[in-house]
Amino acid sequence: MPTPMPEFAMPPERASSAERPARTAKRRRRVAGAVLAALVVIGGSTAAIVQAVQRDADAAAAGALTAAALEYLGAISEGGGDAATAMVPVDGPAPLLGDAALVAAVGIQDLGVEGVEVDGDAATVVVQFRAGEQRVERRLEAVRDGGSWRLTTTVAERVVLDSAGLGALPEQLGASVDLVEGTLLYPGVYRTESFEHGIVTVEAATVVVDGDPGTAQPREPPRWRVPGGVLDEARALALSHATACQATGACAVPSGALLGLGDQATVDLGPDSAVEFVVPLRVLRDGTGEPTQLEVGVRARATAWAGIDWQCSAPIPRGSEPPAERAWEPCA
Repeated sequence: MPTPMPEFAMPPERASSAERPARTAKRRRRVAGAVLAALVVIGGSTAAIVQAVQRDADAAAAGALTAAALEYLGAISEGGGDAATAMVPVDGPAPLLGDAALVAAVGIQDLGVEGVEVDGDAATVVVQFRAGEQRVERRLEAVRDGGSWRLTTTVAERVVLDSAGLGALPEQLGASVDLVEGTLLYPGVYRTESFEHGIVTVEAATVVVDGDPGTAQPREPPRWRVPGGVLDEARALALSHATACQATGACAVPSGALLGLGDQATVDLGPDSAVEFVVPLRVLRDGTGEPTQLEVGVRARATAWAGIDWQCSAPIPRGSEPPAERAWEPCA
């Protein structure tokens, strides 16, 4: 029986020389595509990492700034004016009333941070607090110095205290006060104490400081108590003094004009516990025409045995600039 012929597998056809470069180019493109994809993944991961690091840095900055702002406002709220000044120095010619004044005030309440804006090594912290019945929002600037954040905006506000009544606040606390440059006060509700000035009692008054130089300070004006009959006596002396001056021709009262009392007199605190009244007078020439106005200064100073020493100044036209120092003499 014949022996079967062995089966031989035909060898694969070899690629032609024209097909080999095309396949090599395809493999190279696949490799290049894989490398590019890897680079895109790596680049995307790097960007995500950078963004995450930046978010963490901003969150850390916001946390540090929030803590600094609350610590600063907290010191003011608790009466620590000196501690607040150590955190954020106060510059300017006006004197600053620190712990002594702040402890006596009603401190700020409801402290909070509404937002933080970071721009490199600079930042702004938006804070809120309540001073009395007022809700206040302030933007506090800050800088990064040596890796740490510090506030640069103070909330100490320049307040020009009235010499009549409100000026007693810094005087009683032992601090100097400048009625031109003013006094620097931290936010809070400041209340004066009632005090005696010669024959006048000045009742307590309040000033609300909100730490915003762009707003006015609400004030409860001081109430003055003058002994009964003193104001009436001052007005009567002013009229008699002007009449006597008119009779001698020694002052600006026209000869022959009729004199009468004008509107309500004003009162101010004078030196050495004196009280000074400005009494308006009506002047009617020849009994006809519109009356003109004069004013007479009257000074009252308490003496021993509950007496009062009275002095008057010459009449001047009402509304004119009074002299720097009135020429006082015994009332006629």
